[in-house]
Amino acid sequence: MIVESSGKTITKDGRSAVSEDQTGEEFPWKVKSPKELLASAKLVGPSGELSIKEAMEGKSALALYFSAHWCPPCRGFTPKLAEWYKKDLKAKGLEVVFVSSDQDEGSFKEYFAEQPWLALDFADRKLARDLSSAMKVRGIPSLAVLDAGLNVVTTDGRAAVCNDPAGTLMPWFPKPVQDLAEGPGSLQEVPTLLVFCESAGPEEARALEEALEPLAAAYVARARAAGEDGAEVSFMLATRRAELAPRIRGMVGLPSVGGGLFGRCCRRPAAPSAPRLVLLDIPDGGGYYVAAEGTEVTAASVEEFLAGYKAGKLERKQLS
Repeated sequence: MIVESSGKTITKDGRSAVSEDQTGEEFPWKVKSPKELLASAKLVGPSGELSIKEAMEGKSALALYFSAHWCPPCRGFTPKLAEWYKKDLKAKGLEVVFVSSDQDEGSFKEYFAEQPWLALDFADRKLARDLSSAMKVRGIPSLAVLDAGLNVVTTDGRAAVCNDPAGTLMPWFPKPVQDLAEGPGSLQEVPTLLVFCESAGPEEARALEEALEPLAAAYVARARAAGEDGAEVSFMLATRRAELAPRIRGMVGLPSVGGGLFGRCCRRPAAPSAPRLVLLDIPDGGGYYVAAEGTEVTAASVEEFLAGYKAGKLERKQLS
């Protein structure tokens, strides 16, 4: 980690910064915003070269598409994204820029020929790496969405567009309280308060969401005021639609929800379960915290739980 003399963090990925700039030309390796990085970007398209300013004329959002010809999941996702782009998203003001992770220019050109949008000049490998780092890309395909001012809206654009391929909610500002059913979001990057409520009906789940929304929105507002990329804590519901819910339940030692087999062929009906409150802190080496069984999930109880977490008063448990 690289830290200023004032104690403010410059970058948490100092190892990569030093490895890629061993002579220290860019010392102290301050992370540039996407807007700063894209200012000098050379983009290519059917009509030739253009700047980001030219590309964004009349556009309302920009999606940076990190992908590669050699990546099988990318080969599956690209045709879908292209179809959605041509059918609805382009007309609604979305511009897409392909940021290639291909191993050579020939592969880049072959793959880009299948795509109906723009691309970052393949020769600028450093800018591709910097954009990938700025968008916290951990794997491809990955889609990061920026607004018209080139401010980050979401780094989980792939989940957003898959859930809304017509672009009804474009540019897909994240909800203060997310649903695990729509993807893990920033679960691995940010401490996440999870409310397991698989037994709840739609009305009860909505009531839980409404109880959490003011607190979650306050965290988002504080982060924006401080110029941070994301909130200190994210908030998420694990509903019955969330395929990851049983797996995460097991990881944090909560009993499963749902019946086992009884007899040789029949399944017991799902046993109802009261909402449970867990804080999953994967960035802290896989730590997690579980509220006492019977804790009613309210705005006050959640605030108290988070205060205990910040003060180090909760029992830390370790994911195995």
